[in-house]
Amino acid sequence: MRSYEDLQYAFLQLELAARYQEAGRLDEFIRNTGNALWGDEDFLYTYWSELLDALADFVDIREDEDTMTCRMYFSDAVIQDYFRFAQRHAEQAGIPLKQDVYYLDALSYFNNTMLDYCPYSCWFHLVTQTHHECGFGLSVWIYEDQFTDWEPLLAGLLDVMAYFRSSMELLASDDKTGQVISFSHSAQAKEAA
Repeated sequence: MRSYEDLQYAFLQLELAARYQEAGRLDEFIRNTGNALWGDEDFLYTYWSELLDALADFVDIREDEDTMTCRMYFSDAVIQDYFRFAQRHAEQAGIPLKQDVYYLDALSYFNNTMLDYCPYSCWFHLVTQTHHECGFGLSVWIYEDQFTDWEPLLAGLLDVMAYFRSSMELLASDDKTGQVISFSHSAQAKEAA
């Protein structure tokens, strides 16, 4: 590091690496950006594509020059496992997936988190198209000519990825990923007894 300013940018890079670690994606971060500290203010913009690719197992980014929009889609094994669990839970309860408590919780977290990080010129959608092998995921649309919040967008997506990871860890620790959890009052009364 040549100056304190360089050190400041190195700390920002470390903070970003810590967010990837929380989301369970640190290995991908290191593989895509290297393990050296840059200490450069341009790190985020230099490695933008690589940082997006490190977010999930499946990343699809499409830019439309006619409409000046960019559509980003992220799907990960953890997200897929979460929604498969929610789908089984909904089927057992006899309700559509989009009425299931796990789906609604994920939808609420995703929307609120992304709106906190990127309230302008961005649209978000949870995708649950089971006909595609990566059909459970996160969709983000932006107007490129109006959008400047790249760092908050990345931070918000990492926060959401960490949510899915911690939710699945919690379900697994309670040994619930292999079974359907009932939220009926009678089931809760039986557990309390």
